[in-house]
Amino acid sequence: IPRGQLEEFLSKILVQAGASPSHANLVASVLTYADSRGIPSHGSNRADLYANELSAGVVNGKATPVIEQQSGCCAVVNGKNGLGAVTSDLAMNTAISLAKEHGVGFVVCHMSNHYGAAGYWAQRALDAGLIGMSFTNTSPIVVPTGGKARAVGTNPFCFFAPAVRGNCNDREKSSERESFQLDMATSVVPIGKVEVMHRLGKACPEGWGVDREGVGSTDAEEICRRGGLYPLGGAEETAGYKGYGLAMFVEILCSVLSGAAIGPSVQPWLASREGHIDYGHCFIVIDPARFTSGFDERLSSYMKAMRSLPGNVNIPGDPERAFEIDAYKNGVILHNPVAATLKNLAKRYEVEIPLAFENIDVSISKKSLYAR
Repeated sequence: IPRGQLEEFLSKILVQAGASPSHANLVASVLTYADSRGIPSHGSNRADLYANELSAGVVNGKATPVIEQQSGCCAVVNGKNGLGAVTSDLAMNTAISLAKEHGVGFVVCHMSNHYGAAGYWAQRALDAGLIGMSFTNTSPIVVPTGGKARAVGTNPFCFFAPAVRGNCNDREKSSERESFQLDMATSVVPIGKVEVMHRLGKACPEGWGVDREGVGSTDAEEICRRGGLYPLGGAEETAGYKGYGLAMFVEILCSVLSGAAIGPSVQPWLASREGHIDYGHCFIVIDPARFTSGFDERLSSYMKAMRSLPGNVNIPGDPERAFEIDAYKNGVILHNPVAATLKNLAKRYEVEIPLAFENIDVSISKKSLYAR
């Protein structure tokens, strides 16, 4: 489906679910960004849970975040329990402005919700020729090393750096710019990948998660609803304690600094929850021009050297850029079960269904494991 058409379709669904048009447009942009980069775990797969949260009133789709505190290059944003993308939009724009003024911008958020793909926000800094970092805590779904119960989130770590300087607001052109783009969960995989496997009716690969007893499992539903994910590195014997430590590092930046809900005290990501989920985010932006000149050239040379190594060596972000360029030319690829879920959402909210969905069989749709 053409990216613009998918974005418009998602926005209409979110408006009907309770978001303001401008907020819905932003969230739809975040979701289609993920789908277009080959990251279905954070794309349209998330639309049904977002819509359920809005309909249930646990997320305020019309809330406007505010800068609660600012000092020097630092700021704190209160999301007012609004959509995570709306909170992050203000926070990253503030971090970019502070970095241009001070060389570094450091902004944390509280009272927010799921903010989508971490890379969407780091890309904002990259488009301005700056280094961008994006972090968030999430609901506990990772079982810490040596434990049996979930206690930390998938807590992503994202770092984008420009190898070619200059401003570029054209998304198509920016996707082709030379840059380093690391966007990763601190768990073996994000929980959305497990949910995608469930929608596809497939078993998860060995090493993704554990069952309710803390024993390795390949059952997507068991991992998602009763067990949990391994931290990055897997079990203790394969150094999973390193991923667990990184998850706590992200939690400290996002929640301990901002005053958001922390670790085991964060509610499960359910539309049936009571009260605010209170996610925390952190955005750091650095202006490389404030340091030794020639950063972009050195980074470009470094990446060229890595790609030139024997074998088939990619740089973080290479596969996603290739997906994104293809999506602009040929359209965004959706798994049929995800498309079926969107078609069902459209019927539920009385939104016109695009022709691309005409032959999709809605019987293959599966509700979000979170929604249940």
